[in-house]
Amino acid sequence: MKPMECEYEAEVLAAAIESRWPDGVDAQLRAHVFSCAICSEAALVSSAIGKAREEMRASVVVPDSGRVWWLAQIRARREAIAAAGRPITLVQMVAFACATGLLGACFGATSSWFQSALRRIASSSFAPLLAEHATLAIGIGAALVLVPAAACFAIARTKQ
Repeated sequence: MKPMECEYEAEVLAAAIESRWPDGVDAQLRAHVFSCAICSEAALVSSAIGKAREEMRASVVVPDSGRVWWLAQIRARREAIAAAGRPITLVQMVAFACATGLLGACFGATSSWFQSALRRIASSSFAPLLAEHATLAIGIGAALVLVPAAACFAIARTKQ
């Protein structure tokens, strides 16, 4: 069975992470790494990670702090505007619903042909059927109104 750890592994890792491998370590540790499979793998992997880190560090462009602050201010303003607009949008939706209901009530009360059509429907053969399934019709109507409203509120909450 192969050993899983070596007592020099921590030293090899520290040397590789600090970019001292292989020139910055003593000859005894280098000789051990060439003879120990665990330490040679640790040195190889940590050196590759260190080289990749140095390459990435060289290619990273850090933006100017003033630009970061400016973009953060713009984002904060946009979020504040969106937060202030939510109650206004809700009030507009309620006002539109009320205006539509009032318009429908006025139309129904003043239109004689609409009232006669309603009387015909009520006296037809569908009236008993509608009376039997009124709760189902009300439930379907409520679902048609509540499901989109719930979806709208859920989407609005996920954007916050």
